[in-house]
Amino acid sequence: MINFSDIIKGKFLEEFSAISMSDALVAIALSFALSLFIVFIYRVTYAGVNYSRNFTGCLMMLSMVTTLVILVISSNMVLSLGMVGALSIVRFRTAVKEPTDTAFLFWAIATGIICGAGYVTISILATLLLGLLFVLVHAFAGKQKYGSYMIVVRCDADSPIEGKLSGIAGYRLKNKTMTAGYTELVAEVKLTDAAVQHMDSLREVPGVREISVMSSTAGSVL
Repeated sequence: MINFSDIIKGKFLEEFSAISMSDALVAIALSFALSLFIVFIYRVTYAGVNYSRNFTGCLMMLSMVTTLVILVISSNMVLSLGMVGALSIVRFRTAVKEPTDTAFLFWAIATGIICGAGYVTISILATLLLGLLFVLVHAFAGKQKYGSYMIVVRCDADSPIEGKLSGIAGYRLKNKTMTAGYTELVAEVKLTDAAVQHMDSLREVPGVREISVMSSTAGSVL
């Protein structure tokens, strides 16, 4: 007679012998610590409008879950092939609004993979190096003399505002909507912060009703 309790016990012991519990705990703890560092870099370098705490929590969970998956599939070739097949049919439909968020998602996944594979030194050094690079790139971008701004102008159809805008550095007309006696212009320009604060002269152009100046981090109406 088949003894199912012995089979289950043997399978349980076999799984635990295949994965060292101490190594698994160290890998998950390391993944958690490095994911905290990733979240810290994300908060320091975030330049968007709507900061999401849920996204930072997602980065931490993503790193640790990836570590757990790598730990399991690394001890069983059949299970690894099955996992690849299962993940190949999964479709994630959550839209990532900021391009930088995609980089942090891949960073968290890569950290989880390296921790799960047992490369402790590489995971620590790589995470610290990437964090330093993110901070340097963010600091360099913040010190640029000119920033990209979107200008939305609502004016009368006969207003000469378009000629004034074309003289601004980096002017690129994105959209122009014309109705009976009314025109809306959407253009991209390169401006310094000081120039943005001194754009009242555009509002004094005849026929101008409203001017909106928007950057990637904030918006203001003149």
